[in-house]
Amino acid sequence: MNKTVNQIIFLFIIFISHEVTSQIKGSVFWDENGNGLKDKREKGIEGAIVSNGLEVVKTDKNGVFTLPIWEKARFITIYPGASQAVKTRYIKVDKSIKTYNFAIQKKEIKKEVSFIQVSDTETFEYKDWLNNLKSYSNSIDPDFIIHTGDICYESGMTWHADNMTTKTMNAPVYYCIGNHDLVKGNYGEEYFENKFGPGWYAFEEGKALFVITPMMGGDFKPGYTREEIGNWLQNLLDSYPKEMPKYFFNHDYLTNGDEFVFKINDNKEILLNNYNIKAWIYGHRHANITKLHGITNIKSYSTATAAKGGIDHSPSSFRVIKIDDAGSSSSDLVWTFVNDQLQIVSPHHDELHQHGKEHVHLSSNVYSSNSPIDSVKYKVYDEKGLTWKTYVKGSEMHHMTQRSDWNWEATFKPEIPNNNYELAIEAYLKNGKVLYDKQKFTIKPGGNKAFDNKWHNLAGNSAHDAVVNFNHTKDYVLEWVKNIGSNIYMSSPILHENHVFTASFDDGNAEKNHIVCFDTQSGQEVWRYQTRNGIKNQMVIARDILIATDMQGYTYALNTTSGHLVWEKDLKYNRLPGFISGLVTDGTMVFTGFGETLSAIEVETGKTTWINSDWTGGYGSTTTMTLTPEILITSANWGALYAHDKNTGELLWKRNDNGLRFRDGNILFKEDKLWIAENDGAKGTLHVLEPKTGESIKTIETHIENKSTTTPIVTPHSIYIAGSDPGIASYERTTGNLKWLFEVEPALFYTPQYYSDHQRSIETTPVLVGDQLLFGAMDGWLYKLDAITGKLIWKTNLGAPILTSAAVTKEGFFICDFAGNIYFFKNK
Repeated sequence: MNKTVNQIIFLFIIFISHEVTSQIKGSVFWDENGNGLKDKREKGIEGAIVSNGLEVVKTDKNGVFTLPIWEKARFITIYPGASQAVKTRYIKVDKSIKTYNFAIQKKEIKKEVSFIQVSDTETFEYKDWLNNLKSYSNSIDPDFIIHTGDICYESGMTWHADNMTTKTMNAPVYYCIGNHDLVKGNYGEEYFENKFGPGWYAFEEGKALFVITPMMGGDFKPGYTREEIGNWLQNLLDSYPKEMPKYFFNHDYLTNGDEFVFKINDNKEILLNNYNIKAWIYGHRHANITKLHGITNIKSYSTATAAKGGIDHSPSSFRVIKIDDAGSSSSDLVWTFVNDQLQIVSPHHDELHQHGKEHVHLSSNVYSSNSPIDSVKYKVYDEKGLTWKTYVKGSEMHHMTQRSDWNWEATFKPEIPNNNYELAIEAYLKNGKVLYDKQKFTIKPGGNKAFDNKWHNLAGNSAHDAVVNFNHTKDYVLEWVKNIGSNIYMSSPILHENHVFTASFDDGNAEKNHIVCFDTQSGQEVWRYQTRNGIKNQMVIARDILIATDMQGYTYALNTTSGHLVWEKDLKYNRLPGFISGLVTDGTMVFTGFGETLSAIEVETGKTTWINSDWTGGYGSTTTMTLTPEILITSANWGALYAHDKNTGELLWKRNDNGLRFRDGNILFKEDKLWIAENDGAKGTLHVLEPKTGESIKTIETHIENKSTTTPIVTPHSIYIAGSDPGIASYERTTGNLKWLFEVEPALFYTPQYYSDHQRSIETTPVLVGDQLLFGAMDGWLYKLDAITGKLIWKTNLGAPILTSAAVTKEGFFICDFAGNIYFFKNK
């Protein structure tokens, strides 16, 4: 009897011991004195949320939690509430630890939340982007900073763990796992965990929940599975109110559609729409785009890299996201590497042209990567200028109005016509710095002759032969400048009759996206049309109809006179990055789309005559498509160069060899040949191809980098190539020998893929006007060179990168800058 009782007691003890050892216990408490230890008077926190990476539990009324053993658990992590400040967010699982205790201090729950997203920095060396990020962060005091992955290999993770931390950034810093962060080890995320802790977790700020999820695959196999992450995610969502606003972070996007479905396995999935998802925030694509997903009001934010140019030539940037009291978001992109710019653009040099009887237009381009611009003020002085006496008489300055993230403007009523004045401008940065500039000027009457314009494609024609057979004078004067309200990318101006057109993009919120028409004589806005997303590429005109395609693949046909919609077509693009290729027209058909959406459409009716079915894949290309009389030439970055029968869509040939696969430049058709500049290794190359077969006729080594979106110019004796570094060059046509090289200044920010080292880039197609080359560069300058000698004839500073090519008339030229300005420079 006694023996049996003893055996039962022994087995009970073993059972209890097993139950204890198969659980993890701990507590969460208010650390009132901040010593990190639970003192007798300090109370536990009920309802705090803790996880082992699979199970998610809440603490009891005493602040105690119990978690089951999960064999893959490497951390016990607390998911802090909005009122909870925590110094130790996770504790590494260790058999020697008996209880996992988390010390919490109280903090105020914010009504509004802001944070900075950085992505795909892929670096192990210090550059100015991180100084920009630090300075900007210190200026706005965000609630946290998050890196959405591709820290990149062991070296990159080590560097970031030393240089981009909560301590160095003066704000909480979180990291996501990217595909290049899964590296060799016992399991793919092991090195990441050693540097940054858990790869999936959550926390609250304000009224929202923020959820960090890992990349499902990468360079090496992760230790987690999709099913494990899915089960953790379901457990997490079950622990919070369904109606609570939720923001998800991952290295890549989840969907292009309206339903955000996380597939756990073949039989189980989570529809995040049911849990009040507000946005999916990601990187991976090295591209900027904001998208509103159908009628759901769910947003997705794709952010390029702050450290270098994007794959689709998105500027180097990071994103600031703000969340309001209702849990809804808005965002702004911050372009990196821009060192405190202030440039007066109107008046330009010493003249200001007056259109109308009363007011004149003042405009300045202002930007800093280190701080938001709080305000810009101006004062106009008489011919005596700013002196000791005039400052006392009129010390009060007036506020300028912000038109875009890079431009501020005002109107001024001159008292005495044709008098001399001095404009003083001060820009006040949020970090306390003040930028200032002055400009003396004379007001003169403006006005042009009415002239009939026709510039309907890039470079004025579908072959992109950027040569005009008339001359300009040596110098230009600014006739007018207008801002369209947001940034302008590669939507080079086009002309029709007495109107000029360009388009904007808004990668912050996808709201300020417009096609805008201006009167060529006065610069007066005639009409504007809002598109669903930004237009970053070349628009075209045919049969009094303007055609454009936005980043989501919606194609718009507008009457050039009224701006009224003639027809609209959804290309069913549904891919990333956004659509960025330039359109081309032969006057009857328009060619748009990419890959499986590449289409030929009748200009007048919107009827699709063919859709490409021969190739897909690759990244979108900034290249504008080119036409020969019978052939359409198009491109896929990381894909190939393709030739289609323009009438049937039949694929005639493709080339993905000799550097033609990784290429962004436009193709020139001239003299029944295709002329293509590319970047083959360390040596840039110009290819001359037979259009019908794609066979090489000739190659010339250019010895300049050709990663930019430019078009060669060919004349009987010379070839001109504008490159991504260091500028523009002329070559002897028959021998390929270099005749001259003109170097521009370093770019204000970087757009060519992976550029970050003071490259001197040109992203525009120069135009040969008589014997003079006219172009803008990424340094913010407009240039005119002697085409024979390469000597500088004229230049002027706009203070913002220039990604558009000029539309040229006998009277002058139209061009746009990244600040959202369109300019008309007239022959002087």
